[in-house]
Amino acid sequence: MTEFSVVERVRRPEYTGPNRCVPCTAVNVVIAAVASTLVGVVVPLAGVAVLALSLVSIYLRGYLVPGTPTLTKRYLPESIRARFDDHEADDEEWETIQKIEQHRENAVDPERFLADEGVVARDGGTDRFTEDFAALRDEHVEANRDSLREPATLATLFDAAPDSVATTDRDYPAIEIDNRIRKWPSEAALLADVATDAAMAAWTDRWTDVPVEQRATIREELRTLGDDCPACGGQITTTADTVESCCGLHEVIAAECGSCGDRLRELDENHEAKLTR
Repeated sequence: MTEFSVVERVRRPEYTGPNRCVPCTAVNVVIAAVASTLVGVVVPLAGVAVLALSLVSIYLRGYLVPGTPTLTKRYLPESIRARFDDHEADDEEWETIQKIEQHRENAVDPERFLADEGVVARDGGTDRFTEDFAALRDEHVEANRDSLREPATLATLFDAAPDSVATTDRDYPAIEIDNRIRKWPSEAALLADVATDAAMAAWTDRWTDVPVEQRATIREELRTLGDDCPACGGQITTTADTVESCCGLHEVIAAECGSCGDRLRELDENHEAKLTR
């Protein structure tokens, strides 16, 4: 039997990790300290060993003395237990840890991911949608054209519940979702993102495993790979504008429709990402 399997047999997940009872742990640590002190009076080294083994038991099982969790819940006053209960904060911290871990495990190299999945291919030195994926994306452009602003459609982009989506009064498409503003430079950009997301979900099972924020970045990168504007079918062109800010002048490179004028994407000249048109 391996060391790992032994630990797993001893571990009690219902009393450890996020389920650990802090008062129960404190009581057991005190018991361990008292017991090791008494043993240490007679045999000092044995006292150290007792303390070490006791702490390991508390760490793995959540308790040292069997029945402590039940006795704590039954006899420890509610007012005292309430001081240790911070489940709301613990839940938020746990969700944050889970998101970080999920991002670490499922983050992809976008270029390799899109190539491996047959979404993007090089064409004359330029990244382009593959023919089959382009056709699927076009289908989703038409399918989502009339439902573009529905909460359920927008919530899907960020793995959120529809009732968490709130519209905002701005000159461009924007929503507030989970206390964060999400925005697009135009209706065409929003339609491109919605269609791309739906097409990717239908194309590969791996898409929904990619972290939410990375999916958003990939969708933005893919806005300009289509042959024409999602909103009107016009040709997408690249322009360069000089914008003045408090820090001086800087050039913005933009991809926009030559017909309706909808802007799909814009980048600062120092942005490392590259436009593909």
